Amino acid sequence: MKRILPLAGWAIMGLLLFSLPAFAQFTVSGTVRDQAGGDPLPGAAVRLKGTTQGVVTDLDGNFSIEVPGSQGVLVISFLGYVNEEVSVNATTRPLTITLKEDIGRLEEVVVTGLATTVKRSNLANAVSTVSSQELVGNTTPQTIDNALYGKIAGVNMNANGGAPGGGINVQLRGISTLGAGSSQPLYIVDGVYIDNSSIRNGRTQASGAAAGQAASNQDDAANRIADLNPDDIERIEVLKGPSAAAIYGTRANAGVIIITTKKGKQGKTQVRLNQDIGFAKAQNLVGFDPWNEDKIRTYYGEGERGQLELERYREAQNTGRISDWEEVFYGETAMLYNTQLSLSGGGEKTQFFVSAGIQNEDGIIKNTGFERYSIRANVNHELSKLFNLNLNTNYVRSDTDRGFTGNQNNTGGSIGYSIAYTPSYAQLFPDEQGNYPNNPYFNDNPLAIRDLATNNQKVDRFITSASLDGNLIQTSRSLLKYTINGGVDYLSSNSLVHMPEFLQHQQASSEPAGDVLWGRQDNINTNLQGFLIYNTSVGGFDLTSQAGVVRLDQHADFLLQRGRGLVGGQKNLQWAQVSSSIDQTETRITDFGWVLQQEANWEDKIIGTLGIRWDRSTLNMNQNEYYPFPRASVAVNLNNFDFWQGASQYANAFKVRAAYGQTGGLPVYGSTFESLSPQIIGGETGGQVGTRGVDPNLVPETASELELGIDAGFLDNRITLEATYYNKKVYDLILDLQPAEASGILAIATNAADLENKGWELGLGVMPVRTSNLVWSTQTLFWNNQSKITKMNIPTRTVGGFGPSLGSYLLAEGYSPTTIIGTPAASDVPGGYTIYGDRQPDFNLTFLNNFSIGNSLEFNFLIHWKKGGENINLSSLLWDDGGQTPGWSGDTDNNDTPDGLDRLLDWAVNGNTGVFVQKADYVKLREIGLYYTLPKTLTSGVGGGFINKVKLGVSGNNFLLWTPYESYDPETSNFGSQPIASNIEVTPYPSSRRYFFHLNVEF
Repeated sequence: MKRILPLAGWAIMGLLLFSLPAFAQFTVSGTVRDQAGGDPLPGAAVRLKGTTQGVVTDLDGNFSIEVPGSQGVLVISFLGYVNEEVSVNATTRPLTITLKEDIGRLEEVVVTGLATTVKRSNLANAVSTVSSQELVGNTTPQTIDNALYGKIAGVNMNANGGAPGGGINVQLRGISTLGAGSSQPLYIVDGVYIDNSSIRNGRTQASGAAAGQAASNQDDAANRIADLNPDDIERIEVLKGPSAAAIYGTRANAGVIIITTKKGKQGKTQVRLNQDIGFAKAQNLVGFDPWNEDKIRTYYGEGERGQLELERYREAQNTGRISDWEEVFYGETAMLYNTQLSLSGGGEKTQFFVSAGIQNEDGIIKNTGFERYSIRANVNHELSKLFNLNLNTNYVRSDTDRGFTGNQNNTGGSIGYSIAYTPSYAQLFPDEQGNYPNNPYFNDNPLAIRDLATNNQKVDRFITSASLDGNLIQTSRSLLKYTINGGVDYLSSNSLVHMPEFLQHQQASSEPAGDVLWGRQDNINTNLQGFLIYNTSVGGFDLTSQAGVVRLDQHADFLLQRGRGLVGGQKNLQWAQVSSSIDQTETRITDFGWVLQQEANWEDKIIGTLGIRWDRSTLNMNQNEYYPFPRASVAVNLNNFDFWQGASQYANAFKVRAAYGQTGGLPVYGSTFESLSPQIIGGETGGQVGTRGVDPNLVPETASELELGIDAGFLDNRITLEATYYNKKVYDLILDLQPAEASGILAIATNAADLENKGWELGLGVMPVRTSNLVWSTQTLFWNNQSKITKMNIPTRTVGGFGPSLGSYLLAEGYSPTTIIGTPAASDVPGGYTIYGDRQPDFNLTFLNNFSIGNSLEFNFLIHWKKGGENINLSSLLWDDGGQTPGWSGDTDNNDTPDGLDRLLDWAVNGNTGVFVQKADYVKLREIGLYYTLPKTLTSGVGGGFINKVKLGVSGNNFLLWTPYESYDPETSNFGSQPIASNIEVTPYPSSRRYFFHLNVEF
């Protein structure tokens, strides 16, 4: 036994000696710098290829890494730069590695799953990304969604109007629902599923506009993405279709918009101060037809009324009281202020970003405006190798006065509606005591409405997210890590709509005078998710597996109360003769999901992904059933294969890709359940079954999409091309079936239709000039979409708007759901009405140019061309009826009848709805900016070098507009964020042209 032990010892020593090369390692050090300016790049990642081993550079761009074995390859990466690979061995001396700017964004990291990312060059979907510079670097947007106009292919937008505070309808790749589901994308901010609802405020009740569709759709309310400060955003990623958004499951039918806010970076503390001062003017006033004695005789006749109007006109002319009502109401010069202050920095363990912002914007209508106050703190802290903590907290308070525009009904509660019928010689101005005269031409004096009525909304909002992640098991070639994310979005809204008792329409009403509506909405959304992610390298394949669970909870409490017959000077409901509850709704929603996804990458040549998500939701009729949402994709980088090397000097990147995915669309709360309505029965309070039923076989709306594309880069990415074709099909669309009247049920929610969206998205980037003194880059985007209902299980119907005589929409198999129809009757068309066009355009094209001159002067502009598409312009109908339409008095057909009256009679007598269906083509200069950075020789001596950079600039938004459309803006809609009826106009708040002066200082 004693002899055996020494022999074993010698054997073990021999094995150790022979295995020494396996344990050998060497150290490589160096510095990473920017190729253009030579500046060090702190925070750059240095990774040993084929392993999980890596480090990051320090404040001076230096690094040191241990390399096992005798040789290896280092991969150096930094956001916004092209990756660099360097071969190293034991004799390698300290390196100086320079990274060049990633012109084609091929190294940009893009979200592909709930817990994983991929660089753009390996991406299998057309995910659009908007950087902070693209979002706010050219001009100052009012809201985030407003800032996305024209910068993303496949996105169509409309606004409720031009009122301060936003109100944007965003549609990604066509129609995702016919009304029962959400038509708006899912918004995620730093991992928080946020509320983007438009909160009802009761304006339609006060103005009497509760006609057509549901009353709340005409409130002209802002959607709540307007609460977020655009200056806090680092980047926005848009998953436009189910092939990319499938991993988000049952809420992703309309697409997903992922917003990442700014984070601190390792390095010295940086202080930035941005001050913007500007003004806004109406973008495109139509210019009402002037009034004169001949027009008065034509419009009012030669009788007693005509003589009265002539006397009024002459008196106004003699006293100089002829008014241009558009200038009076829409001619204000609105002042715009935006102040942003941020601090960022940190060390190796902790990084921080803190910001505060104040945005104060007046409207072009007096007593309207938008204020937003925001504070943000984002902190990242590495507790240990096992625990890395990220905290993001944002508080926002907004205060919005949107005024009274849009539709009304016999109240005069709309400025635009009132002035459509008020001639320029009317006397509406108050006397010296502030008393407003009655308006003899309409239900109220619009000056009194503007100056004395109130439409205000205040919102307080907290958005907080936290994530904890770390490495559980790590070897040289594999890594098991975890990530836990949670978020809270709390929103509290208080609205006030008030019509004082002395207003003209209040005095004339059969109801007690003095009307007030108080609204309150408290929403709290929470989400929690946990994932395990496993990365490993096997035989040239990098494999990433993820598995996790997701839970979402929503609780909303809404109350809208009305008081009529107010005591003078009071807005308190206790001082009302009649008080009522217009609406009180409490909603509780819970979603729960399981996620599995597998990604495989073979040497950046072929990259494949398979995934599936199972979701259940209390919004579905079958609340406990899990619905699957699979996805699959593949990307092939031909340029990384050996056979491509001969072509690489011309085409340095060439990728073909294909992706498929399915998503779900949750129904609107209450649409999938039968309800009880409170009733007084025999003197006792009881419940009565509602008149709406639900198909017992009802299933959620779902969408599937096939996406095919090519991404290419030529001449070292001086030219880049992205081409995508998609076919998106939406199944089991929920509509109301109307049963026999004898059943006692008026409507039954049922899966009634399928539809298809298909289209092309093209992006062409070109850098014609790139020298040390001049860089000129351009980006051209093109997109189109065609929608068609492929199956309809219920009878053809018309929906939306105010009925076929004023323009509506056709839901019929084989037709686009946005087909505009109207009178007169047409027997050859399903539904029996005449087709006048389609809301959706033929195509959109945008053209962005960036010029950088001498590293100090920057000039940028964005042009947007929309071709095709029609709007239902009911403003023109009202202007014709009131004699205000530009050119109303003309007689182009020489029939001795004014053109305005010809159109009106064609509609009223002949039933020709098409008179007021107009082409909505346009060309817009959306953004333009000119900036100058002061030379460092001028700033370095200020405050002992305390000031690092000073940039001055001027910019404009909605700078120019060319359109045949005969109103203020072809991008407005009376019905808010409706999926179908988003192009009907009724005297909206005009859009404005915005000008800014900028001062940006970095310390």
